[in-house]
Amino acid sequence: SSNSPKESNNEQDKTALVALRDGFLSGGTPPDGSALSSWNSSFHFCDWQGVTCGKRHKRVSRIILTEQKLGGVLPPSIGNLTFLRVLVLSHSLLHGEVPKEIGQLRRLRYINLARNFFEGQIPVELSNCSNLREMHIFDNNFSGLIPFQFGSLSKLAVLLVNGSNLVGGMPNFLRNLSSLVAVDLRNNHFHGEIQNSLQGLSNLIYLSLSLNNFSGLISPLYNLSSLHSLDVSGNHFTGTLAVDIDLAFPRATFLSFSFNNFIGAIPSSLSNISALTHFPIQENDLTGHVPDNLGKLKHLSVLQLAGNHLGSKESNDLSFLDSLTNCTNLKALFMDDNRFGGPLPDSIANFSSSLQYLGMSENYITGPIPEGIGELSGLSLLAFSFNLLDSVIPNSIGKLGNISRLFMSENKLRGGIPSSTGNLTKLSILDIEGNSLTGNIPSTLRNCKGMEVFIISGNRLNGNLPENLFTQFQSLIYCNISRNSLDGLFPSGVGNLGVLNNLDVSYNNFSGQIPNDLGEAVQLEYLDMAGNSFEGSIPASLGRLRSLLAVDLSDNNLSGPIPKDLANIASLQYLNLSFNKLEGEVPFFINVSAVSVAGNRKLCGGNPELHLQPCEHFYLRKKGGILSRKGVIAICLGAFTSFSLLVIVCIFCRSRKKHKKGDIDGLAERYKRITYAELFQATNGFAESNLIGTGSFGDVYKAVILHQNERKPVAVKVLKLSKHKAAESFTAECKILKRIRHRNLLSVITSCSSLDNKGNDFKALVFDFMSNGNLHDWLEIAIDVGCALDYLHNGCDAPIVHCDLKPSNILLDEDMVAHVGDFGLAKLLLGDFSGGDSMSTALKGSIGYVAPEYGMGAAISPQGDIYSYGVLLLELITGRSPTDDMFNNEMNLWSFCERAVPVDIEEVVDQLLLNELREAILTPRNPEQIKLQFHSLLVSFVEVGISCAAESSRDRMDIQSAINHIKGLKEKYDRLCC
Repeated sequence: SSNSPKESNNEQDKTALVALRDGFLSGGTPPDGSALSSWNSSFHFCDWQGVTCGKRHKRVSRIILTEQKLGGVLPPSIGNLTFLRVLVLSHSLLHGEVPKEIGQLRRLRYINLARNFFEGQIPVELSNCSNLREMHIFDNNFSGLIPFQFGSLSKLAVLLVNGSNLVGGMPNFLRNLSSLVAVDLRNNHFHGEIQNSLQGLSNLIYLSLSLNNFSGLISPLYNLSSLHSLDVSGNHFTGTLAVDIDLAFPRATFLSFSFNNFIGAIPSSLSNISALTHFPIQENDLTGHVPDNLGKLKHLSVLQLAGNHLGSKESNDLSFLDSLTNCTNLKALFMDDNRFGGPLPDSIANFSSSLQYLGMSENYITGPIPEGIGELSGLSLLAFSFNLLDSVIPNSIGKLGNISRLFMSENKLRGGIPSSTGNLTKLSILDIEGNSLTGNIPSTLRNCKGMEVFIISGNRLNGNLPENLFTQFQSLIYCNISRNSLDGLFPSGVGNLGVLNNLDVSYNNFSGQIPNDLGEAVQLEYLDMAGNSFEGSIPASLGRLRSLLAVDLSDNNLSGPIPKDLANIASLQYLNLSFNKLEGEVPFFINVSAVSVAGNRKLCGGNPELHLQPCEHFYLRKKGGILSRKGVIAICLGAFTSFSLLVIVCIFCRSRKKHKKGDIDGLAERYKRITYAELFQATNGFAESNLIGTGSFGDVYKAVILHQNERKPVAVKVLKLSKHKAAESFTAECKILKRIRHRNLLSVITSCSSLDNKGNDFKALVFDFMSNGNLHDWLEIAIDVGCALDYLHNGCDAPIVHCDLKPSNILLDEDMVAHVGDFGLAKLLLGDFSGGDSMSTALKGSIGYVAPEYGMGAAISPQGDIYSYGVLLLELITGRSPTDDMFNNEMNLWSFCERAVPVDIEEVVDQLLLNELREAILTPRNPEQIKLQFHSLLVSFVEVGISCAAESSRDRMDIQSAINHIKGLKEKYDRLCC
């Protein structure tokens, strides 16, 4: 009979399926080939694709529609399929709420609604499905709590709700579900402590709580000895790992404790968990040595230790590597950003070819890179950056044929780039910035045709770029070869690199014209060619680069007009064309605040904000200045005659003075003298109101004098000749000032050696007045001061040691450029440094800044200045003087900072500076990772100061390395600010 109950039930299923289809189709027409194309009345519904019926009752028992891109909703009619046991609708773009009618499916055993866009509450009615074994509802947009009524699902074995925007504390009902085998709560908003919510789950194998806001101790988990996989990463858990962690998780293969606040040491009992394959524990506060017995973990594949405080900066910190070489299945070893010290053991060559990732950056590793590194033929990534490695790059590096990413930046590597590097044909990233590498760039690098990131900046490389080097790098995205001594013509062809985004060739010795084809690099956003000797005009083709964000062509010899199209690039945020020979009318810029054209005397017009003279006045002045050919010849002849006579007189006078007078008048040869009366009048009788500073041997007054027909503010240093050796200090300062000239050294204008109005000896020096006072919180100043020291130590014909570097001897001009002054204690080193004067008779300099070896009679050396520079850096970042009352025999500025690295770094940084820096970089659009980079930047800066101010002169960083480190940090800070 057609009216039998069986047929009626079948009709009920068909009706429900048709309604279900209509709900799915509410999102639009499904794509071709969709299972729904068979859902029509042309044949029996049990034959529809994705639908399975029971053999006995011919009722729908399974619906499996996955990755169908349906886009509709799940209608209430689903509740009428009362014989349904399996429902799979994953990854089908479904949205809306899950209907409460789903609770009518009492026979349901398996439900999978994962990776859709379901929203609203998880229906509590699901708790009526008492036969449920597995619930996969992850990666949706649910809100609210997991219904506590799920505690009645006594048969539930798998609960996967990860990535579903859920809130609340750890679900306590879980402890009632003794059948649970797998629970995944990761990537939600759960919070609070675990407590006993998982107590008694003796069958639990898989548990993930990662990426939530859980806190407190994880000790309640130590009773889950059945676990094979535990992931608690990305929370706020605290405390130490169990000493007997092997008893807590004897069967574990995967244990992840990363990105929490765990402290203490890695338990040595970890080596007894024989099945362990993955142990990520990065970004915690772990300390101590890594156990030397981890080689017992024969199945270990991933060991992630980065971002802790492991090690002690001592020579035996890396001894655990000997044992790890026994882990023949090890694929990844990351130990970056710790405190590992000492040299790399030769045993590193004994790792098996299965090792693909080796990360050791940001530690204190010293000595050479072992030649045996080339035996690690399976390496894909090798990272040694930000260490103290001080050897050549071994030629064996060329044996790493599978490597794609090689990081060795910010070390003390010397020698050349091995030509064998060209064997690394899979290389996509090469970063060897900030070392002391010399020689030419090997032409073999052209073989690395997959290069995407090429960074060799901050070295001492020289010579021409190899022919066709960049044209072989067709995948090049980022190129930084700045701060070297590369020369010759910059090659054309770079514009053909279709994906090039950043090109930095600044501060080399390149000459010739800027290649016109740069205008073809349509993806280019950052272009820096400053500080070279480029000439000719700015290519008009640059105006076609509509993606440009920043361009720096300053400090070159460029001439001609500024291309008009450059002014129309709406995205341009920074354009520096200063200090060239550009001429003509400046176009009107959309964003004039981003433009600098200073130091181009022949430019006119443009935006009023540029403060250039109008072009009509400019051209009239030029026109009015045109002379006849005869006039020009007459002036040139007259000038030549006068100049010739002047040279003869100067040579005669110089010859006589050379034999009669010393360094004081030697200084006067460069600068016109000033009288006592003029200085008395300019300082209002050396009034106290004009006093701007005082020192051991002199007082400094502000004054205004007539200099080169202009009234000029100056600083007048008046020597206290009554002080012992003050006169010697004046003589020494004149001696030094006569020999030096540098943008970061205080410029002397004139001097006075005369009698005062009482007939007493009077000596004074007159300097440029620095309008911004003493040293304050600017990172650039650290670079400026370092450059001044580098010039004194390495750039003069004979090395000069300042001997009194401190904040009050560093002044800032109105452009915030730092200038080092006061050479009263400076010493000229003739011959070997060891021949410098001894300080054994009288300790010179300022307390807190004097190198400790001087107190023991050591000879004056540049290392003493580096010590003072290190103290200065620490004072700059902390805002505390080395003579602060808080420092005593137990602690000084150096130890105060050293103890804070790296965990408590923000506790010692000057709070005003900290707030300013945070405001500069931590904008709402910045990702959370910026905070970690900011923290790392502060740590790195303090570590440079600590290294420079090391107690032993042998342990101090050389000044050029310090400068390169700080320049690198400034670049990172600038990138963060952007």
